[in-house]
Amino acid sequence: MIYPNLILGQPNIKMAPAIVVATLQSAVLTLCSLLIARFLTSSPPPDIPSLLLYTLISTPPNFLWQQYIESQFPGYTLKKLEVDDGGKGVEVEKKLNPRNTLVKIGLDQTLGAVVNVAAYIGGTRVLRGVPLGVCWDVVKEVCASRKEVCLVEGTLT
Repeated sequence: MIYPNLILGQPNIKMAPAIVVATLQSAVLTLCSLLIARFLTSSPPPDIPSLLLYTLISTPPNFLWQQYIESQFPGYTLKKLEVDDGGKGVEVEKKLNPRNTLVKIGLDQTLGAVVNVAAYIGGTRVLRGVPLGVCWDVVKEVCASRKEVCLVEGTLT
């Protein structure tokens, strides 16, 4: 059992690492969306175990990617303000850095998106038992055709 007090909401507890919390949250959200999709769509039901496993595998690298681009292009800069407060120190103001925010969005929506789409297309197939060579061929085909990719399971075979 990992951190049982976290679930009970008791004070003075150790928190799980942020990457673990993000992965578990992602898995719960994925499971909820897959269950809703299973009951609301007329298409074949999604393969819940393989998509949930894909989420557990893909979330940590995406978390680390986001941390990396945030460390390289901080979204906020800290500005120290001198304050006459009887010698207690300085006040810090967080200010949005529009340039860095736009760079992060650009990187995430280009480089990050290409890698994630390719990983999704290939990874979900591998987890369903499709041979690795076939998965790679599908990824290359999608990338080469530059088609708009629908990330709904089963749209690409």
